Amino acid sequence: MVDEAAPPAWLWRTVALVLALVLTAGAALSLVIGMGWNNPRLSPDPDLLLPAPLTLTVTSPDERAVHFLNDPVGPFTLEALASSQDETGRGDYGLLFRASAPDRFSLFAVGTDGYVAVLRVEGRTETPLLEWELFPHVHRGRESNRIRVSCADGVCHFWVNDEFVAALPDEADPHGDLGLWSGSLGEGTTRATFSYVAVWAGP
Repeated sequence: MVDEAAPPAWLWRTVALVLALVLTAGAALSLVIGMGWNNPRLSPDPDLLLPAPLTLTVTSPDERAVHFLNDPVGPFTLEALASSQDETGRGDYGLLFRASAPDRFSLFAVGTDGYVAVLRVEGRTETPLLEWELFPHVHRGRESNRIRVSCADGVCHFWVNDEFVAALPDEADPHGDLGLWSGSLGEGTTRATFSYVAVWAGP
């Protein structure tokens, strides 16, 4: 005797097919992410390599330290390995790009407290493009962080320690210098050391 309340066989087959497709799509997504879909592999030969470690020193919360690199033409990728070298391990550091003046640039900033942000700096005004938020892959304190920004085709992508952070519209002037930046989270002297800095002419 057939149970009239039981779902028809075609419905069970449809549900099983949908579940199989979802599982297959999930496995495929995991595979492409593992192969670097969200973290493109960079050429081992950058177009610019900083010849030696560079330390930027900040002596007060209102001070910034910057070091400019070059003015890329077209798409670019800027990557650095940086750490805070002061006694407390407190401070911010990051990568600046689209700089049209010493106090006018976009900034990908990392805090030694585990936070990241993308800011547009105009003089003393900082406009968040990505609000400060806690990112679990940031190494805190004095530990080094590998940070990267890549801009091409009107979009900038950001990574910390090879983990994707965000993709944001590239709305600033397509030209402008790249550089390194350091700030302070409190009183006293802070030092950010960039032990590795490289630039590629392309995403």
